[in-house]
Amino acid sequence: MIWQRAGLADLPDLEKFLIRKEVECVGFSAWLKEKITSTPHLRNDFIVFIKRNKDHPAGDFSIGEAVLITEQGLVYPVIENRPAAHGLHELYHYFSQFPPRINSVIGLARSVDLFCNLVRRPVSTRVDYHLMSLEPPANDAPVSPLARDVRVRRATLKDVAPLYDLQRRYEIEEVCLDPSQFNETACYAHLKDSLRKEVIYLAERNGRAVAKSGTNACGYRVWQIGGVFTRPEARGQGIGTLLMRAIIDHAARNDKATCLFVKKTNPAAIALYKKLGYETVDGFRISYFKNGC
Repeated sequence: MIWQRAGLADLPDLEKFLIRKEVECVGFSAWLKEKITSTPHLRNDFIVFIKRNKDHPAGDFSIGEAVLITEQGLVYPVIENRPAAHGLHELYHYFSQFPPRINSVIGLARSVDLFCNLVRRPVSTRVDYHLMSLEPPANDAPVSPLARDVRVRRATLKDVAPLYDLQRRYEIEEVCLDPSQFNETACYAHLKDSLRKEVIYLAERNGRAVAKSGTNACGYRVWQIGGVFTRPEARGQGIGTLLMRAIIDHAARNDKATCLFVKKTNPAAIALYKKLGYETVDGFRISYFKNGC
C-alpha cells in the first residue's frame, strides 16, 4: 500500500472506506460529508491522507487507512494496528516536509497512539473513553416516575438562550481541560451552529430546561451522540433515559445507528447507556498536545 494526499478523484472510494468503518470514525465521515456537500471539491481548510492498495487501486476496498487533519489542528487517524510506526514512513515524510498544525488527536486509542508516536511530539494530556454503539431499534429502558413531569422536545434556534447555561456547564465540566480557558463567545456560537446542523433535544420541567442531548456528528449511516448533560439537582431521575430515547428513536426513523464515547471515569453514564442497549466497541482516546478547551 502507498500513502498519498487525497484529491477529488479519491472521494468516492474514501466515502466507501469511511462508511465501512463508520462506528469508529463517524467524526471523520461526518466532517467529509458536510464539506463535500456544501462545496463539491476538497477545500483548503483540511487535508486527508489515504493509503491505497497497490494490487486493488480502485473500488470498495482500495483504501485501507486514512488520516484527516483540519485547519483547527484536529487529527482523526483511522490506522490499522501494527507494531510501532511500521509502514507509516511515507506518511511521516509528508509531515516532515510540510508540518501541519496539530493540537489534538482523536479516535480509537491504538490509532491515536500510533499517530502520536509517528509525529514524535510529547502528549500533554490523554482522556480515555469507551466507544459504544447501538443498532436500531433500542431496548426499552424503564422510565422513572420522577421523570414523568418532564417534557422532552426537539430544540430549535429559538432555544439558544435557555440551552446556553446547560451548554456552558457541560463544556466546563466535560470538555475543558482547564475551566479557566472556557470561552463564552465560542460556546454560544458552537451552540447556535449545533442547533442549525444537528439533532438536539431538551428536557423541561415547569418550563425550565433541565437537561439536553443531541448529535455532534451525523455520518452516512451512523449518528454520534454527544453533549449529554443534566443539571446536578435533576440527576438520577430518569431524565437522561428520556432524552436518549428521543435521540435514538429519531435516528431509527432515519434508518441510522447511533454511537457515542463516554469517559471511563463516568460509571453512571456507562450504566445508563448499557441499560439502553449500547455495547462497548473499543477503547477511544483524545490526546492533546497543549492544554485548552
